[in-house]
Amino acid sequence: MKEKITLTFLLFFALFSITANAENKGENFIAPPANDDCANATTLTVNSDFLCTATASGTVAEATASSTVNACPGSATNANNDVWFKFVATSNEHRIELLNVTGSQTNLYHSVFDAGATGDCSTLTAGDAVFCSDPNTSNLTALTIGNMYYIRVFANDTGTHDTTFDICVGTTPLPPANDDCVDAVIASSFPFNLAVDASTATNNGGFVDVAGCGGAMNDGVWYEMVGDGSNVTITVNPSGWDAKIAVYSGSCGTFTCIAESNTGTVGDVETETFTSTAGVTYYINIGHPSGASDFAEGPFNIEISLSGLSIEDLVSKGFSYFPNPIRGGELKMNAKENIKSVNVYNMIGQEVKRIVLSNVFSYKLDMSDLSDGVYFIRAEVGDSTGTFKVIKK
Repeated sequence: MKEKITLTFLLFFALFSITANAENKGENFIAPPANDDCANATTLTVNSDFLCTATASGTVAEATASSTVNACPGSATNANNDVWFKFVATSNEHRIELLNVTGSQTNLYHSVFDAGATGDCSTLTAGDAVFCSDPNTSNLTALTIGNMYYIRVFANDTGTHDTTFDICVGTTPLPPANDDCVDAVIASSFPFNLAVDASTATNNGGFVDVAGCGGAMNDGVWYEMVGDGSNVTITVNPSGWDAKIAVYSGSCGTFTCIAESNTGTVGDVETETFTSTAGVTYYINIGHPSGASDFAEGPFNIEISLSGLSIEDLVSKGFSYFPNPIRGGELKMNAKENIKSVNVYNMIGQEVKRIVLSNVFSYKLDMSDLSDGVYFIRAEVGDSTGTFKVIKK
């Protein structure tokens, strides 16, 4: 009995000494991730669209190699630090996305295996692989609904890494409810913010081509609002596609161009501001800027915000204007800082003049070519912008 107690004590003392020695040297013992092997794969929630509302976090830090054969062809031969996830297919097509990849190795691979209806991963072979991807987004097709699929994420080298990431499974959504102008989503509370997946938006009756709006564009998705005289700013942040903003008055199919923005390319934020007229209905179209090809839209965030008619910020820059009403066709403006731009809008919020200036502290705006009526002037002075109303007689 004494021998057993003595042996137990010696083993405990040895383990304590090793741990203490490691701590004295600044070494840490970190366990591999819980999903280090296929049998303990993390279960993923399948999203009904591509917005990735439901994600799971992952890391390859301290991950070890799995016995499952690496099914990636070519140079992707190293999977010594892999982690595993799984999901049940709810559609024949799903999208896998690795998001927020940060750490010492951001070039991650992921391969996907079909484990059938039983979901047994212990017998997976290279023949069960249905996909291997170097990019962080992959679109899977010809999946079997109800089958279990395993995702293996790894860094393709022999080193160790502290890389972390998020992962999601998306599904091709149905066409959005506001796919057509007549079904436009009404924005009535501001600021209006919405996350949207327009991946399956259709071109309906064809391209939208309205004079003055920068050429034809795809008939993407639609929003509707009623003006109240405020400045309206529309901001669209697209994910992975090129977005255009177009604003119209009138009615569906019978439009007048108010404003448009198509300054960027894929993934660039688009912003457009126009001065609304109280009681006028505006239609906002968000789509791909092509009048020749029906390109796919994608996920995006939209914000519509209002700002009142005010020149308080401009007054602080020493800004003034006269006369009002205008009888000679000329509006004079002065400021103590640089007048950078002047935009003129008519009563329906349509831009009728756009002037870009440089190093100008006094400017005479010629409105002689405009009809008599009410106009809204937006001026940019220094780092401030303001809008005011003038009457031309």
